[in-house]
Amino acid sequence: MASNDHHGHHHDHDHDHHHHHHHHDHDKSTKSSWVGADGKVYHSHDGLAPHSQEPIYSPGYFSRRAPPLVNRDFNERAFTVGIGGPVGTGKTALMLALCTFLQHKYSLAAVTNDIFTKEDGEFLVKHQALPVERIRAVETGGCPHAAIREDISINLGPLEELSNLYKTDILLCESGGDNLAANFSRELADYII
Repeated sequence: MASNDHHGHHHDHDHDHHHHHHHHDHDKSTKSSWVGADGKVYHSHDGLAPHSQEPIYSPGYFSRRAPPLVNRDFNERAFTVGIGGPVGTGKTALMLALCTFLQHKYSLAAVTNDIFTKEDGEFLVKHQALPVERIRAVETGGCPHAAIREDISINLGPLEELSNLYKTDILLCESGGDNLAANFSRELADYII
């Protein structure tokens, strides 16, 4: 069993398959990293707001999260389901299945996140998950977990646009699958799978 320490946490591998790891500098001594007043190490890159790389050590039970946002306006952005998980765990397949099953009952739209491609969005278009105009593919750059947690504007924009254009009932937002512990911001996802 091999253990690799790429960016502050370990990945145990006792099986043989290809992994996609994001590669950007987490070296605390670089000029783009600093320790905040809260003691967390922050960094900034790719034009995103500064954010920390704090791991989440619990399973992330939705029911234990903060209560729903009191001032959440569902007319501004429809109920948003965040779909997360590591690379290869079936996020895009689940998006396709949900779109196929729900599109005749609800007004849907979808936003996908990929690190350097628009592959997941193209997959949904190719398999006619939804009409092409209801799908947005976002390229997050080297730190996709920031796009669903610390700097969510890259996803909020397309989600709000789709919600307003198509008067959606449900929005689906697929995370870029790079981080086992990445979790959606409460301001971005109303429910997480």
